[in-house]
Amino acid sequence: MKYIVGIDLGTTNSVVAYVPAEGEDASIDVLPIAQLIAPGTVEERPALPSFLYLPAEGELPTKALRLPWGGAADAVVGTFAQRRGSEVPDRVVASAKSWL
Repeated sequence: MKYIVGIDLGTTNSVVAYVPAEGEDASIDVLPIAQLIAPGTVEERPALPSFLYLPAEGELPTKALRLPWGGAADAVVGTFAQRRGSEVPDRVVASAKSWL
């Protein structure tokens, strides 16, 4: 085992942290999470906002939701989902964990 990993699946944000399994002076690091932050722009951020945005067909250009690891998506999570959801609140899922 090389690392110990902790995942916080929060109502507002999710975060992944890790620390080497061995070593006395090891520090905890936050794993940056790559996510869509704007149409066509993917960047790493320390937290993933816990928001799901379901765009309407034709709402955004085809390339706007394209992801470098697997093509276009029909839903968006994270920073862009949070921002776009504030503009179009009927198409966002937020605080789903609190519903449970």
